[in-house]
Amino acid sequence: MKKEVEDKRVIILGCLLLFCVQFIANMVTVALPTIASDLSLNVEMLNAINLVFLVTSVSLMLPLGKFASKYGIGRYLKYSIVLMIAGLLFSAFSTDINSLLISRIFQGVATAVINGAMYVIVTVQLPSDKLGYALGIMGSCGYIGLCLSNTISGLVVYYLSWRTVFLILIPIYIITLLILINLDKEWNTDDIDEIDKTGSIIYILFMGLFLYGIVRLDDNNIFILLLSILFLIMFLKVEKNKKHPLYNLKLFKNFKYVLGNYSAFVMYFMTFIASYILNFYLQNALGYDARLTGLFLLTTPLAVVFVSSFAGKLSDKRDERTISAIALMFILVNVVLMFFMDCVPVYILLIACVLQGIGHGLFSSPNNRFVLTLVDQKDLSDASTMLSTSKDVGKSMSLSLFSITCGFVLGTSNALESNIPLFITSSKIMLAIVILLGISSIILLIFSKIKKPHNA
Repeated sequence: MKKEVEDKRVIILGCLLLFCVQFIANMVTVALPTIASDLSLNVEMLNAINLVFLVTSVSLMLPLGKFASKYGIGRYLKYSIVLMIAGLLFSAFSTDINSLLISRIFQGVATAVINGAMYVIVTVQLPSDKLGYALGIMGSCGYIGLCLSNTISGLVVYYLSWRTVFLILIPIYIITLLILINLDKEWNTDDIDEIDKTGSIIYILFMGLFLYGIVRLDDNNIFILLLSILFLIMFLKVEKNKKHPLYNLKLFKNFKYVLGNYSAFVMYFMTFIASYILNFYLQNALGYDARLTGLFLLTTPLAVVFVSSFAGKLSDKRDERTISAIALMFILVNVVLMFFMDCVPVYILLIACVLQGIGHGLFSSPNNRFVLTLVDQKDLSDASTMLSTSKDVGKSMSLSLFSITCGFVLGTSNALESNIPLFITSSKIMLAIVILLGISSIILLIFSKIKKPHNA
């Protein structure tokens, strides 16, 4: 097979897989009220459906990415796709919350491998003059998948069932498996001499306990959170003395690199929970069905597609931090409008969705380029994985904190349908936190542009 044909197929593979992994992270959100009714679940159980997936994928992404890079990315990517298909089928035929959560863990493990492996494959496969273009295209497909998930899932739930939502991605995953088999190629990175097993275990324990500890703060499990911090300290000390560390910690000496990852964390923190809250408000407070909710939320991906088409070109002419700050301002206005959701007409919420889409589309490509062009070629895999981790941690922490807020205000034993006023109160508390985070990121981006730290 000619190199040019291989390159094109690898890019197509990356686009399809990143579309799916972003889609799957958010696809059950619109279906949650229907799942709650069918399986008799409370708010805490509903949040766990998304949370267990996010915690699994975030905790395992970095270690499994290194493992696949060492022992054969193509082989383990095939295994992960098969595991994903099995997990989706398991979800579709789940009869209780326990089987549904187990199936989501399967999906989280598979997503961790895919997220960690795809950027490495593209980096190894493509020449440097095509790499930026490929990363931009793949990133756009991922964002479109994330945004379209609500609309497509809403239509599927309305016309078919919530179980069918888990089946719609299986044909795409089968196509990606066939592409991998047809390529009949393996990708290995020469710079990974050995796997940092100790660091990997400590990292998984740190990340898993950290996210779980945040969720369970309302149950007085502060010990778990403190234990996670202890594992973080252990991880930093172990990695500092490793010849082949799990992650190149020297990258964090670059202020710009840290800022880019923090901004990505904040952006996904803001947009994920805003869409999550709006979905529940539309269905439970306003009485919208899943179809109408999905169509309502369609305005966000449409705005993303419209804006992202020129956002990358804009970053060629303007500083990425300036563009990112402006993008976060759009999202901040969206969140402020959402804060008054029970006081404003519905069309204002529709405008808020459009603003979120504009901000999302304007932010993503410039910020990705900003972070990935700060590192050497040998560190591109680590930088890509950390960028994906920052985004997923943002989503995970936003859902975790919202779960805490609901636990304090609603109580874990109360059904959502009978407590709409308390749900709105919980949402406003969460949105206030989101606003503060957004302001902090905007200030840091502007400050870094003006001051230009000497180590940036």
